[in-house]
Amino acid sequence: MKILLVITDYGSFNNFLAELAVSLCQENEIHVVCSGSNVINIVDKFDYAKYNLTFHTVDIPRSTSINKLIKSALEISKIVKVIKPNLVYVHFTTGIFPAIFFRKRNIEYWGTFHGLGMNASNGIRKIMFSIVELFCFFRLDKRFLINDKDYELVSNMLKKNTFKYNSCGVGCDINKFDKNIFTEGDKSDLKQDLNVEGKFVITYTGRFVEFKGFDLVYHSFVKLVEEFPDEVVLLLIGGRDPIHQTGLTEQEEINLFKNESIVNVGYTSEVEKYLAITDVFLFPSKKEGLPVCIVEALAMGVPVVTLDERGNSDIVKNDYNGYLVKSVSKLNDIDKIVEKLKYLDANRNILDMLSSNCLKNRQTYSRSFFVEEQLKLINDFKLKVKK
Repeated sequence: MKILLVITDYGSFNNFLAELAVSLCQENEIHVVCSGSNVINIVDKFDYAKYNLTFHTVDIPRSTSINKLIKSALEISKIVKVIKPNLVYVHFTTGIFPAIFFRKRNIEYWGTFHGLGMNASNGIRKIMFSIVELFCFFRLDKRFLINDKDYELVSNMLKKNTFKYNSCGVGCDINKFDKNIFTEGDKSDLKQDLNVEGKFVITYTGRFVEFKGFDLVYHSFVKLVEEFPDEVVLLLIGGRDPIHQTGLTEQEEINLFKNESIVNVGYTSEVEKYLAITDVFLFPSKKEGLPVCIVEALAMGVPVVTLDERGNSDIVKNDYNGYLVKSVSKLNDIDKIVEKLKYLDANRNILDMLSSNCLKNRQTYSRSFFVEEQLKLINDFKLKVKK
């Protein structure tokens, strides 16, 4: 069977869909459409040249620019016409819209929405997302959501052929994100290398963008370090996104890289080793589907402080594996985040309890559940095609 996977950029494919694509290659001809950019810039998980996998580069914009999306839609349409796949399976709204715009007859189209814009926006952006996403809903043969809030919204409109992943989003590699891999010596050496021995370690992973709460991370930490100088440290894993604002002023961005209590790790394929020395994972994102970085932190036994928003609240539970901060205003959110961080720093027994609870659900975070679920869906469709 021929399957065309479409995702916005190569970095996202490599990070989220690599295992699924390689598994599908064993019995299918797999094509991947994505832009050549590495928004999530890590080394390749596999040597893709060894697999029955063909990449097609299309500049899919990560925005709601209709003109650019239609241009990419034409390019994807041409690829579909040549390949003639049995199934076109697309991820992210900005990938689904151009893939479905000129959909071909007698081809099945599936789409997974990793966080609906209509469910996390206001004003004109909410209207724009609603138009685009509703268009996608009605043109897809199957619609997949990855969190409860999005699924409730779409299934109330279109019950038939609307599904929610049973897996924890796309999950993570729990064999890699395993705290037991790291000895006390390993952790001590890394702390020495980073000069963070004896400090309360807070970690943020992701793009430095405002909608992921990066500005809240910075301001919360600056406030915390003013009260506890030389006692806390912030590890930043990730980097700037050229099309999205950090939420910081120019001077704050300068101060960010001058602050001796902030360690800028950058993008890395070894996130797990930094989580191994982390006390609290801080990810106050305002717009998520189901964040992989939180899944990775929980799999490592690291309690999470995040905003009480869809996706985050699907996996983080108050007083169990972390804390959900109800977003009221920027200043209030910062105060509440600092309050939770101070509480956990002062109450290590509570921190240990939360960490232990994270590990109780560890198996549910496995990416293998996502891959197995997707393989079953596609194999069931394959049987249908053969009939």
